[in-house]
Amino acid sequence: MSTNWLDFGAGIYALLGGSNIGVIISEGRAVMVDAGLDRSVSRKALREIEALHARLEALVLTHGHADHFGGAGWLAERGVPVYAPPLEGAIAAQPLLEPLFLYGGAAPIAELRGKFTLAQESVRRVEPLIPGPLTLAGLPLTLVPLRGHAPEQLGVAYGETCYCGDVVFPAETLARHPILFCTDLDAWLETLAGLPALPYTRFIPGHGEPVAEIAPLAALNAARLQEIRTLTWEALTEPRESSEVLRVVAAAYDVTFAAPQFYLLALTTLHAALTSLQRAGAAVVEMDANRMLWRRT
Repeated sequence: MSTNWLDFGAGIYALLGGSNIGVIISEGRAVMVDAGLDRSVSRKALREIEALHARLEALVLTHGHADHFGGAGWLAERGVPVYAPPLEGAIAAQPLLEPLFLYGGAAPIAELRGKFTLAQESVRRVEPLIPGPLTLAGLPLTLVPLRGHAPEQLGVAYGETCYCGDVVFPAETLARHPILFCTDLDAWLETLAGLPALPYTRFIPGHGEPVAEIAPLAALNAARLQEIRTLTWEALTEPRESSEVLRVVAAAYDVTFAAPQFYLLALTTLHAALTSLQRAGAAVVEMDANRMLWRRT
């Protein structure tokens, strides 16, 4: 057994790493939640399952980011059915979509073609999932909507445990990467507000350690998202392009982007903050001399 393999009892397991993998086993039948960055990680998780004399019968992807589905293609090739929310599953089936949307729909630059933003293996067929109850491999699961970090992210709950994808990040991640990747800031805040009311006593996030109480992490992540939105609004002291706004926000966090991919990830979050301000009537976008400018209302 790997030292990163955690056994919580009652058939609940997790393989902790750069991106955590969940495993649920009952009567020799197993479901995996997320597949890690590449086949080396999913292979390790499969070995742990087989060491327990169980058969992997399904893989559920919480969302379509390469560090969570990069190892799915290898499992699919071995006959493991793969399930995901429709939009997230589309990315697993066509990994090029992830760097495409980070680069505005254009052919991605080389810096977006590494395995962290372009999974090296795709999944030929992904079965679509929607929130609600679902039985897989004889296991009664509940799929929990956790939108915001990714458009259709789902958590996977079994008993009193919820594998919750990237709905929260630990404090050390917030310190290292203060501009959290976000596709819909309003949706994420709504999701975080509802987390403490969920009826689970163990939350296993996609990054960091499992926790019994989700409320402190939910509050910490919500505060950071609200801060990003406030800093974005404060940067609009004059009409500015989104790239100029990002420069101001990054300076507030003393962030220097070391590579284009980190800049583009943060720019997505900045766009999510601007969309949130527009929805609230706090900012508008307009054209001026072929420049798309944002200004306060």
